[in-house]
Amino acid sequence: MRELIEMRFYTDPRGEAYEQVIDLAINHSECFVLKVQKDRFAAMVRSDGYNRILEALEPFLVNKIKLHGNGMGAIEHARDAYQSSAFYTAGTYHMYRCCEESGALLKRAAYRLADWIYPKLPEDLCFVKKDGGDYLDSIVHEQMYGLEVTEAEALELLDRITGLFLELESHRDLERLLDDAIKHKTDKLYVSGHRLTELPERIRELSELRDLEIFEQDVYRLPEGLFELSKLESLKIMTANLESIPASIAKLKNLRELSIYCGSSDRPDPGWRVKPKEEISLNRIPPEIGELEMLERLTIVYSAIHELPPEMEKLKRLRSINIGCCSMKRKPAFLKRMKQLEHVHVSEGLY
Repeated sequence: MRELIEMRFYTDPRGEAYEQVIDLAINHSECFVLKVQKDRFAAMVRSDGYNRILEALEPFLVNKIKLHGNGMGAIEHARDAYQSSAFYTAGTYHMYRCCEESGALLKRAAYRLADWIYPKLPEDLCFVKKDGGDYLDSIVHEQMYGLEVTEAEALELLDRITGLFLELESHRDLERLLDDAIKHKTDKLYVSGHRLTELPERIRELSELRDLEIFEQDVYRLPEGLFELSKLESLKIMTANLESIPASIAKLKNLRELSIYCGSSDRPDPGWRVKPKEEISLNRIPPEIGELEMLERLTIVYSAIHELPPEMEKLKRLRSINIGCCSMKRKPAFLKRMKQLEHVHVSEGLY
């Protein structure tokens, strides 16, 4: 008996990989489901592409399901009837027949699964098998995508479709994870649970990366290769103690969000204790941070930082700054001159 497992995606496939995934899903499913916004306001703001795809798919429509928000009964009934997570909230759902022609429309309408979101397109493209159950599911606003296949099938698909990056048990091995991440040119990666003491320099090979999250309590120093990721937009680091933010941070010209949380543990080792914040090595923000012209959010929590560099005033796009549980006694005066700031939290405590 084939043991099917829902394999989650690190990120959704794009371009040619998206088209191959649509072909795969069409061949393994009976129908696909889209959530359609039906109220008068939605009709006014949804895009021309939204309307065109609904009109083009009309010949393949096999069912409409309207689920009301005054109770969970109807939603649970629909989920049970089709054994599908497509019906996860109230709304109107259209079900379409899977065939080569309808698949061709899906491929022309979007570049990636993340495109299936209101008001650009009907929401959350999901594929349902003949006897029920999802073959492919997506909740785009949560950036959640999954494919129900066996482990062996997942391995074969990863090898065959460049850009289809599924989470595997074998990715517990960091080298295998990086090999696949580089091969599939992922734009999003989460690294945790590898007991790292340092990040490998080959991280620089992840040239398409836009979103990187690292949760490794023993990582103390950031490698220079990290700052060669020129497309990076979001960088989040959680560790017990960080030596510094290198001046090379200035190279990340597209960075929009930087978050650092010291005093963090990724595993419940017996006897582990958080260092007093005064003993945390991270005690300054380099003035080079002022060169991050695209930066919108800056969060550094639990550190020995005692002042902010005046160069931060150059960050004209910065909307939110949270330097919590630090060693600063007062907010610097230049923050008041940064009129674009919408949220400012700088204090010795967390709140």
